[in-house]
Amino acid sequence: MTMWQFFADYPWFTLFIVIAAGSLFGMVRFGPVRLGAAGVLFAGLLLGALDPDIGPAVPAGLSVLGLALYVYTVGLEAGPAFFRELRPQLAVMTGAVVALVLTALAVGFLGSTVFGIDGPYLAGGYAGIGTTTPGLAAAQASSPDPAQPATGYAIGYPLAVVLTILFVAGIAAVRNWPSRRDPGSGLPAELITRTVDVTRPVRWADVPGAADGRLLASADRPAGGAPRVARALDALAPGDQVVLVGGPEAVAAGVEALGTLAPAHLLDRRDVVDYRRVLLTNPDLAGRTVAELGLGDRYGAKATRVRRGDQDLLAHDDLLLQLDDRVRVVMPRERTAEVTAFLGDTEARVSEVSAVSMGLGLAAGFLVGIPKLTVGSTVLSLGTAAGPLVMAMVLGRLRRTGPLVWVLPTRANLTLRQIGLLLFLACVGLTSGYAFRREAFSLFGLKLLAVLLVGALLSYALMVLVARLLGQSRPRTMGLLAGYVGNPAITAYANSRVSDGRVNTGYATLFALAIIVKIICIQLIVGL
Repeated sequence: MTMWQFFADYPWFTLFIVIAAGSLFGMVRFGPVRLGAAGVLFAGLLLGALDPDIGPAVPAGLSVLGLALYVYTVGLEAGPAFFRELRPQLAVMTGAVVALVLTALAVGFLGSTVFGIDGPYLAGGYAGIGTTTPGLAAAQASSPDPAQPATGYAIGYPLAVVLTILFVAGIAAVRNWPSRRDPGSGLPAELITRTVDVTRPVRWADVPGAADGRLLASADRPAGGAPRVARALDALAPGDQVVLVGGPEAVAAGVEALGTLAPAHLLDRRDVVDYRRVLLTNPDLAGRTVAELGLGDRYGAKATRVRRGDQDLLAHDDLLLQLDDRVRVVMPRERTAEVTAFLGDTEARVSEVSAVSMGLGLAAGFLVGIPKLTVGSTVLSLGTAAGPLVMAMVLGRLRRTGPLVWVLPTRANLTLRQIGLLLFLACVGLTSGYAFRREAFSLFGLKLLAVLLVGALLSYALMVLVARLLGQSRPRTMGLLAGYVGNPAITAYANSRVSDGRVNTGYATLFALAIIVKIICIQLIVGL
């Protein structure tokens, strides 16, 4: 018995001490890089490497549960963005798929033919340079020894984060970057509100941004009249005042078209028209559009913004709402209590999860993952990694089916996602630590590192080339690369270098698609 036998005898203590220590390690900055949740994987590898009995003691099936929670919650959030961007960004998506497949072929050929490395190590390394946790699970499920893919993943993951950030920094430094085919400027990085004194007669529909939903009017005051909710603006005349809501560029264009900025904000006095953020917790409203709320007809009110997570969205009529949104509503002061009660505004319900819809969704996801396709000696399936992900993307797009609300409140989604990811990474690290110790720090490990370095450089360069050839803007290319690799730390770094909504929309375009393609490629590589 070794001094480390304690960790094997008490696996639940071991599991959670790894989660705690790994999370602390993930907070440490290495320049612009933080490992985040991946710190748990490395803490698990370190502890699992101390004794061969620690890994086998990890509770069976816990990693599958963690992975299922993670991919399901990711799919619910990523699904709507994927289907929304499918048509306008089809060329970019196709290019990304080609780049991922070419990278898989390069890693597989170079690793197996030149260096004689077995497929499971290469598959795990391919998952690592793609920072895809579900890909690691797919590689382990397809391998005779789950420790082999984990070794490759642990070598490839930090390499991917460092190299991708260097690529993003290089893109940010290029000033002359043509973007002839970029589909719009994306969501504004921020929303602002300004009161305008109208100095010339103009129809609201003719104001730039009003017709396409980039600019909203929340309240107005006719010349000599009282403030009111701007429910149906038509003609504006000199002496009127109107409150504009939108991105800085859209608001500036609106001010120029209407007149001049007013010296005082129209809604500073809230005795007639009031406004506030109301938490959407009424399950009957989840999956409805802003227009379907009927706030104008019901209460003479108007939604102007929606706060979702850390992002402010303009509340245009077609915006789909979800539980835990904070809806900013402008309303007659006397109707405030009615509007609040209608939307819900109950903090206790923010973290509630429908066990019925979540249970049915996960069950359907596991069912979708069962069918197998045999290609030569390789067996392909969505499995427990991609099955729940694909099903969740579809359900996230549907949002609701009759009384069943598929989407989760944002805070509940993020909490379940974090728990699932931490459980999976801790289990993988502990069960693979001893094999990682034996193989990673050797000549074999250096060979695998060399293969993954070549694969990573090729992969990221191909994605940037695709974006350039298709005329994507510099901010969108940064977001596309972050989504292609699939790491939120890279997205955060890109957002720190440029303030543009196209970073986040680019990330959403490729994130879920890249995971699915990587899982398929990984199973093919294992067959080597």
